[in-house]
Amino acid sequence: MNENGNSVSISLEGTETFGERLRELIGNQSVKGFGDKVGISESGLRKCLPPNKSKPAFDKVVAIALETGVTLDWLCSGCGPKFSNAMVADVAGEAEVVKTHNVTGKPCTSVAVSALNEELVMIPGYHVQIPSDQTDISDLPVRRYLGFRRKYLQFRGLDESNLVVVFNKGDAMEATIKDNDSLLVDVSKRKLEDGRIFVVKLGDELYAKRIQKSFDGSVVIISDNKEYQPITIPAERVGELFVFGRVVNVSTDL
Repeated sequence: MNENGNSVSISLEGTETFGERLRELIGNQSVKGFGDKVGISESGLRKCLPPNKSKPAFDKVVAIALETGVTLDWLCSGCGPKFSNAMVADVAGEAEVVKTHNVTGKPCTSVAVSALNEELVMIPGYHVQIPSDQTDISDLPVRRYLGFRRKYLQFRGLDESNLVVVFNKGDAMEATIKDNDSLLVDVSKRKLEDGRIFVVKLGDELYAKRIQKSFDGSVVIISDNKEYQPITIPAERVGELFVFGRVVNVSTDL
C-alpha cells in the first residue's frame, strides 16, 4: 500500500460465495437495471452470478455496497453485519452511527484490512476535471472510490463525510499538481487561508489555485506554474468568490 493508502492487495475468505450474495441483493430486479445503478454492464454482471465465478473490480464492489446499503465485509466475505447503517462499536466500546456523506447523501464506507492492521476509508470520486464548469457535483454519479487510511485522515483532522476526489486538468499548478492528478478536496473548508490551495470558481469554471491574502483585504489567485499570471480579486469583491473546498491531498502517478 502506498503512503496515501490508495492501493492495497487483500485476500478474503468467503469470496467464493460472493455471487450468491450478489444474486440476493439483485432480488427481483433485472440484471441490466441493477447493473446500470452500479456502473456494470449486464454481461459483466452476469459473469459474477452463479454458476460463474468472476468478481467485479473493487470500486464496483464498493458501488454495490453503497447502492444496497450493505457492508463491504458482508458483501465480500459473508462475515460481519449485513447492513452499513447498523450500530457499530468503536475501540472504546461505545456505539456510533455510520456517518452520511454530505455530498452523496449515502453512508460513508470503509473496509478493514486485517492483514495490515489498517482501515481504508472509501472516498467518492467524480469524473470532474478541474478546470470544470460543473460547480455542483452532488447530482453526479460516483464513478470510482479511492481508499485512504483512516489513521491518516484522523491525523490530518479530516472528516470523511466532507471529502470528495476530483481530477486536475492541465499544467497551471505544476510542479505541485500535475495533469490528471487526483485531488482530495474538503468541501467543508471554504474559508480562504493564506498559502493554501483551494478549488475556486473563476468565471464559469472551477480551478485549483493557491491563495495569497493581502493586507488591504484583496486576494491573489496564484498558479504555481509561473507561466500563468496571477489574478487579483479586490477586497470589495472577495465575498463574491465561490469556494468549492480546500485541496488537502494530491495523489499522482509516476
